[in-house]
Amino acid sequence: MKRRVTQKDVAAAAGVHHTTVSMVFRNHPSIPVATSNLIRKIAKKLGYAQDPMLSALAAYRTSQRPVAFQGTLAWLTNSNDGFDWKSSPHFSIYFKAVQQRARRHGYGVEEFDINAPGQSVKRVAGILRARNISGLLLCPQPKAHTQIDFPWKDFSAVTFGYTLEKPKLHTVVAAFYRDMLQMIHEVRQFGYQRIGLVVNFTDDQRYDHNVMASYLVSSYLHAQFPPIAPCLDNYRENPEVLRKWITQHRPDAIVSQDWRVLDALKKLGIRSPRDIGLACAGFPPNLNGLSGFQEDCERIGAVATDLIVSMIQRGERGIPDKAQRILVEGDWVRGTTLRECHR
Repeated sequence: MKRRVTQKDVAAAAGVHHTTVSMVFRNHPSIPVATSNLIRKIAKKLGYAQDPMLSALAAYRTSQRPVAFQGTLAWLTNSNDGFDWKSSPHFSIYFKAVQQRARRHGYGVEEFDINAPGQSVKRVAGILRARNISGLLLCPQPKAHTQIDFPWKDFSAVTFGYTLEKPKLHTVVAAFYRDMLQMIHEVRQFGYQRIGLVVNFTDDQRYDHNVMASYLVSSYLHAQFPPIAPCLDNYRENPEVLRKWITQHRPDAIVSQDWRVLDALKKLGIRSPRDIGLACAGFPPNLNGLSGFQEDCERIGAVATDLIVSMIQRGERGIPDKAQRILVEGDWVRGTTLRECHR
């Protein structure tokens, strides 16, 4: 049989050390582009291909070693317009889950705010380079359609949610569409017929309009078409718009991505489920009583951490050619805000 071409063969043909070849195939940023292109060209000519069995063996050996300190991951935040990510129970749980998962991989986690007083994107990037921090986990942004100009080529980066519009990075996010669609199905199983959607339009933008899409699709599939017009106004600041919408459309159940709808109903003296059914998707853990789909925030944080660590190990840096979206489904919670209705 023909002998397998190795990295040492490629190194000999290119006139470099075999560790240089190894670094090229791990996309290490310290290798000049011209050198990398030359080595890859020679490897292709010689017929070199990475051995999946050897790669698996190397990964196995690494997994059996005691976890040693590998470095630090950056939790990259954006306090633009006074945004405080810690005020969100979801984002806070993401961060704690990231810390826990990172420790299992041998990493610490440290926050860097690109809009903190005296900071800037350029300054933060310089600090990260100086400290040899190459892995970035981007907390959701203050607003939808956010764009951040950052030297991404020097870093491995993963973001949470849909709020970062440019650049398009690998994303770990709750399965908004799937959870809402499944939740509306559960609501119908209780016997509710007139189901209306309550969602702040700016929130729906943050969800990449998956909430609105799932409601429209469900309405069409169940012959509730045209559907009840959604309540898109800012009901949190002015609950009376919610009362007006309920009076006009007379829904027997409300579905939403915002668990704070329950507070708005209470302010109006509307009780759930006695007066109207309510189910919410994506509410945080430890919120007792609400019916709907609870977001698995811990799983989202863990998945994002596993992804960024694997990218660092493979030397994947910069903006990907094709961004991947990993969707994490939530868990159905029976709760107390829905009741069995007579069909």
